[in-house]
Amino acid sequence: MSDDTRADKAITIHDVAREAGVSAMTVSNVLNGRGRVAPTTADTIREVVGRLGYRPSVAARRLRLSHQWAITMLIVVEDPDFLSDPFITAQVTGLTNYLNRHSYSLIIRGIRPSEFSKSDLFRGFEADGIVAIFSGDLAERERFLTAIEALRVPIVLMHEYTLPPRPDCIRLRQDDFSGGLQIGRHLLGNGMRRLWMLMPDAHWPAMDGRWAGVTSAVAEVPGADLRQINCGNESFLQTRDATTIALEQYGTPDAIVGGNDQLAVAAMMTCVRRGLVVPDDVQITGFNGFDFWQYVQPTLTTVKSSAHLLGERAAQELLYRLQHGAFSSQELVLPVTLEVGRSTAQLTRPLSSADFD
Repeated sequence: MSDDTRADKAITIHDVAREAGVSAMTVSNVLNGRGRVAPTTADTIREVVGRLGYRPSVAARRLRLSHQWAITMLIVVEDPDFLSDPFITAQVTGLTNYLNRHSYSLIIRGIRPSEFSKSDLFRGFEADGIVAIFSGDLAERERFLTAIEALRVPIVLMHEYTLPPRPDCIRLRQDDFSGGLQIGRHLLGNGMRRLWMLMPDAHWPAMDGRWAGVTSAVAEVPGADLRQINCGNESFLQTRDATTIALEQYGTPDAIVGGNDQLAVAAMMTCVRRGLVVPDDVQITGFNGFDFWQYVQPTLTTVKSSAHLLGERAAQELLYRLQHGAFSSQELVLPVTLEVGRSTAQLTRPLSSADFD
């Protein structure tokens, strides 16, 4: 098809099929994530779609298939600045990328727990499914889940391992307990016995899993002790202040475990400013392993998160459910791995530039 012709009329699915050398049904299957299409063929079709600038008629598809071609991501948390959390942002990115490849849009809704019952979420709801992330205690999360079940759409419940399985709902999480257990055993194996764990005030199931994992590791070693330090809204200032107060009140621990990398980095900077040497005076670990863990010195020991993949799998599971009428399973758990950095190394000499090459 010539460029002049394309400029004169809208590109249709038949134009894409002709250019890609396949049937219109095959193009439809690739765009909607249906059927089995060879990966090379699917890639060719997507390349042609991009090159021709084909855009399916959303209105027509809604009328034909009774679909909204939209997914809602619901995040229930008191902090309105939730998208500044890299763990949430990575999941949003994975979710959006997968949905875009299959011609779905993403609607992000943040609701404070205190305002949940008054939310307009339940008025004029238009989406084919929900990806939900809840903060709060078990009773609150139970209430939130019961409420969104009334919307009668499939639900991907993220990071939840306490709430029992529900109809038309899949629990999707990474193995935060295993990550906490790996961190705890690593520190205890280094001879650390007095451990702190920095936690936010917000009650997140993922954080609960990490705490439970570290607690389990500490219980394996007689004489080891674990203390929880609450750090408010996880900001640098509140974490710095909480760490400073704890150091003054309890003295220097053997190791500090950050519930995430941000908490760990704030604690590391606080310790260094007070004249403590990491890792000689205190060992420090984080959790999630996003890029910035490599930019602090010494490099942070952390757990590599599956956050981006969690977002992709959430989208994949929802689209599978919409196409096949049921989720592939009731629960999926993605693995995590410990990434050992310099912040837990046992050094007998000062660090030099050679240590960071």
